[in-house]
Order: sequence, then structure tokens, then C-alpha cells
Amino acid sequence: MIARDSMHFTANRVTSLRPCRCKPQSVLRALRVTLLFTALASTPGLAEDPQNAGASPVVSIDHNTFIPSEITVAPGTIVTWVNNEAMPHTVVDLNKGFQSKTLVKDAKFSFTFTTAGDYSYLCSIHANMKGEVIVKPGVS
Repeated sequence: MIARDSMHFTANRVTSLRPCRCKPQSVLRALRVTLLFTALASTPGLAEDPQNAGASPVVSIDHNTFIPSEITVAPGTIVTWVNNEAMPHTVVDLNKGFQSKTLVKDAKFSFTFTTAGDYSYLCSIHANMKGEVIVKPGVS
């Protein structure tokens, strides 16, 4: 409304005929937060931690590194290694408990750890790549 004088008011026709394009900041903020949580919940790997969700742990092979380089699991757990790079790799237990074939890009190797203990492993092609699986009863 525009005031002509202190006693008479008239509507501003330009603004009264247009729909209001502005939204309160709280509504926009709520919308942004909702979209953010929706995006995070639908993104694999961010929505849930595989170890906490009861899924088998996965060790990624990327940038000549085992990621994570050390994991702790309960006896009976299946651990899967996935080669995420074009360079071939292997997974070899230093005590000869397990050994993968050569893993090309996107290839997987899984092993079930039945006995408690520490299992140090490496890539036989790149001996500087090392990792460890620690198997402890009671770990969930």
C-alpha cells in the first residue's frame, strides 16, 4: 500500500497483481536442509557404513594403497578386496593363509577369516602396498 496522505491509502497495483516471488528465509533454509539430507541418504557409502550395517567389509585398492590399510573384524567375517584402478594388484597373506589371483580393474577377491589373529598382507606386484586384518572375537 502507498500512502497519499495520512487519511487515504491506495493499493500499489504493480505489486498487488504479481505473485510474491520472495519466500521467508526459514522456508528456503528448510528446503535446502531437506534436499541435502535426501541427497546424502541416497548416496551409497555416505548413507551407511557397511561395517555398521552388517554388510561384509570392503577394502578398496586405489592409488597403490589398500583403503583402509587396517581393519578389525570378528571371526567368520568375509572381507572383500576390490581393485578400483587400471593397474593390476594381488592380495597375499604373509603367512600364506590366502592369496588372490591377479586382480584387474574392478576385480574382487574375498576371504573368510575364521580364526582370531593378525593377518598382514601385501600386493605381490607392489611390495610397498601393505595392509592388515585383525580378527578378534566380540567385534561387531
